[in-house]
Amino acid sequence: MTGTEESDRAVDRFESARNSVLQHRDGGTCFDCGAGGCGQYAWAVGELGRHRGGRELLRRLGFPVDGSSEEGQPR
Repeated sequence: MTGTEESDRAVDRFESARNSVLQHRDGGTCFDCGAGGCGQYAWAVGELGRHRGGRELLRRLGFPVDGSSEEGQPR
């Protein structure tokens, strides 16, 4: 398995998104941050929103999370 294939695993994307959101908490920044915002941060919040555990983390961090995207629920 190559590094590219490994990084495409759902668990790796989730962990990367979790780390990114936590890095940006309380005004933190990363190398992708710029005057217009941060694409990495936006991706991370979206990625976490796709997973039940990610939505729970977002809620704990104060994000308004729409419950309509819960698994098994109609959209």
